[in-house]
Amino acid sequence: MKTLAIAVVGTASLVASADAGFLGFVGFVRTSGAYKIIDVFAGVSNASDKFLNVYNLNAAATSGFYQQAGLATKTWKPDAASFNSTRSSIDSFMTAGTYSGGAYGGEYYASTNTNGDPNFTPFSWNATPASAAATTIPALAGWYTGDPTSVDNTTESLAAVAGTRVNASGASGANFGIWCAHLVVTSNTATVSWDAFVSIKDGVTGGTSQVQSTTANFLPAPGAIALLGVAGFASRRRRA
Repeated sequence: MKTLAIAVVGTASLVASADAGFLGFVGFVRTSGAYKIIDVFAGVSNASDKFLNVYNLNAAATSGFYQQAGLATKTWKPDAASFNSTRSSIDSFMTAGTYSGGAYGGEYYASTNTNGDPNFTPFSWNATPASAAATTIPALAGWYTGDPTSVDNTTESLAAVAGTRVNASGASGANFGIWCAHLVVTSNTATVSWDAFVSIKDGVTGGTSQVQSTTANFLPAPGAIALLGVAGFASRRRRA
């Protein structure tokens, strides 16, 4: 099996604010047959930090994202009502953390509180029987937790997440993270780009920060694991 890595490129430095719980995106990359699987986490500084939303996402895969057939699984909305979307599944979806905040029977299920914002175009979040599978992510798409107090959108330990971990700049110290995306790509040699804002509520200070990441490329890397670049972030306090 090929060793995989994430290359993160950018020019800005990390500007930390007093209430910024977000340290950087953390990716865990692995292959399953012909597929590349990427679990994306918002890496945070405190076990009590809360995920609020990802927004203004621009992401693409050179070979396209994979969606299972069926009303509940062919869009970016997780099949959370039936608890069929898990971290190990061959299906692409977004999530605002994990159902009940932890594993059940060894599986982490997507949160039932995950909602898509209006930038998810028709049929890319809610399917109809005739709609095509949502194999691309609409520009500037976002998703959020429908219950900011829920246990679903709190942190989990990143110590035992499957796959090769590669950190964006600043995220190497993140022992905790909130699961926010499960990407399955139709080629295990494809490149995936990711550029988004994230909002995190700091569990220690109570403050909310919004942080924008530069482009991150999830790349196959032959041979040894390598971080092929640096990350850039610009942070600003969320306005009331």
